[in-house]
Amino acid sequence: MAAQQNKPATGYPAPGQPSYAMGPGAYNSGYAQPYPAYQARPPGPYSRHNFMFRRILALIITLAVLAGIAILITWLVLRPHRPKFYVENATVSKLNLNADHLNSTMTFNITSRNSNKKIGIYYDAIYAKGFYDRHMIGYNQLEEFYQGHKSTKAILCSLSSNDLLLEGKASNDLTQDLARKSVDMTVRLDAWIRFKVGDWTTRHYTMIVYCDITIDWNGSSGHLARPKRCDVDI
Repeated sequence: MAAQQNKPATGYPAPGQPSYAMGPGAYNSGYAQPYPAYQARPPGPYSRHNFMFRRILALIITLAVLAGIAILITWLVLRPHRPKFYVENATVSKLNLNADHLNSTMTFNITSRNSNKKIGIYYDAIYAKGFYDRHMIGYNQLEEFYQGHKSTKAILCSLSSNDLLLEGKASNDLTQDLARKSVDMTVRLDAWIRFKVGDWTTRHYTMIVYCDITIDWNGSSGHLARPKRCDVDI
């Protein structure tokens, strides 16, 4: 019984032994140290530049979306249509072939129809070209003009060639076509145009008009076999 009274209680140090109770400086030999208070670093130049870049990018995207919406609304309101071109008549007064050299005189009556209700068209430059078997057999610069909405414009196109060499098999093909009294050719218009809506005018666009026609040849002159609608690319 006396031995049990002299035995120290479990969990407490025996008399004369050092105490390991937690207190100031306890476990200060590299095991447990209090964490220093966190201090946010002030934003540096890189952070400010990154923020400005995101703001500019967001502004650009917003402007692009607004521009797209404006274009869509304009298209829905105006419903733009391409102008329509027709070859109404053609006269070939000369189409002579001599030793692969061509002399020709041709006149084409073309109409342009603008069916748009609120859109006018500026033809700032327009060039006419005649082709046979992919060989250009005539060229002319036409007068510029403005075509208002819901209107029709008559275009007189005169083309000619003087001692023009037809290379390859084009000469033989033309000789055969003249013999069978039917000649296929193409009249092409290259135009530099702008669209006008109220007081607003668009930028320039390139428009190409392709007119594939047939000329009935009687041995000395030719006329358009039938009126033909042209294809238009803008």
